[in-house]
Amino acid sequence: MRRASYFRVCHEVKEVVKQTGLPFAYAQQAVKDAVEAYNAWATAGGRPPEIRKVSPYADERAWRLDSATALSIRLMSGRHIAELWPHKRFWLYEWLVGIGKAKRASTIRLRRVGNRVYAVFTYEVEPEGEKEPAAIAAFDVNENTVVVARVDLKASADRVAQWNRQWVQPSVSIKVFKTDFGRLAKRYAAIRRKWAKGLSVEVNGRKLSGVHTREYKRRVKKLRERDRKRDRVNKMAHELTREPVILVTEDLGRRPQEEMVERAKSAGLRHRIKQMPIKAVVGKVRDRAAERGLRFVFVSASRYSKTCPVHREPLSFPLGPKMGLCPHGHWVHRDVAAVLNILKKAAEELEPKYAEVVRHALSTVDKRQLEEWSAIVLRAERTVKARWPAVLARAGPMTPPGAIIPVGDEGAYDPP
Repeated sequence: MRRASYFRVCHEVKEVVKQTGLPFAYAQQAVKDAVEAYNAWATAGGRPPEIRKVSPYADERAWRLDSATALSIRLMSGRHIAELWPHKRFWLYEWLVGIGKAKRASTIRLRRVGNRVYAVFTYEVEPEGEKEPAAIAAFDVNENTVVVARVDLKASADRVAQWNRQWVQPSVSIKVFKTDFGRLAKRYAAIRRKWAKGLSVEVNGRKLSGVHTREYKRRVKKLRERDRKRDRVNKMAHELTREPVILVTEDLGRRPQEEMVERAKSAGLRHRIKQMPIKAVVGKVRDRAAERGLRFVFVSASRYSKTCPVHREPLSFPLGPKMGLCPHGHWVHRDVAAVLNILKKAAEELEPKYAEVVRHALSTVDKRQLEEWSAIVLRAERTVKARWPAVLARAGPMTPPGAIIPVGDEGAYDPP
């Protein structure tokens, strides 16, 4: 498909744009948005783009800040002054602009939602300087959890090392963060099914689904599934980038869920996999790491969750898709195997001073430790299902604050 040229389209539609009465700056941005949408469709293919709602841009000729909380903007009827109700992050970025660590873009976007008009400001934040890492952390995003394996680079004390170096071992720890993405998708899917069933009607002996009714669409618009997912993605990115670490994860590719969906047998599982924001979590963590001066590394780990990280043997799964059995007779959770194998692969990509520490730390991991970590991950998943079942209505949050399960002295997993 041939791509469109902005200047050619602008020349062809300039007479039509004049009839709308829009200022030239808004018309220019509208044409630019249309050309970008068409070119994106021409490159990727699929269904042609359909414009349902327009959020016009206003460049530096059409707006200015009249005061700290007032916006002067030029519309079709002249220039108007609108009072702002700024979000708290607006003051954060304005403070960064004041101290010279950020720059405000000259263009804002006007977006109407209901009876309110939002002015969306864009800031270019100067990233922090690169920090000396204190640890190397590998993370893996799953349906309801994010499992993180951390190697502390400064775990060895000089005094202890001088006393008896053979007993000094770099620390390896694993944490489990509850996200409940799968449970969230399951809950809202049940809500939509219930509404569709209640609004379905029968016409001339034929039953029509309620998903096409106006009442169903009005209710679905008020659901908070997307906002809840976005909130948990942001919190996950903040938690992983709180300290100076080198973050490592698997290179997911363009469509990581396609292969997972092909292996899934039930329709409910396929829906939950499709709704998992895997790329959103990885992208947000990468952006937050760049903003805070942290290093982010992608590795290509083939069959990383189906290989024993200690004996490098393929795992079998006789008890289900989670717990794997090594040919040497011990059990390991596939998420634990995944993050440890990602760390092994990262040792090949990092500098020698970091790679040596990672290899030394992973060499101290034995099958007993694998079973202890596997028991913690498995207990976290079972706790989610037992304590918070998927129901249609809930007043409180689905994930309580501080739902982080650290590694402790837990018993090993004892298969039935």
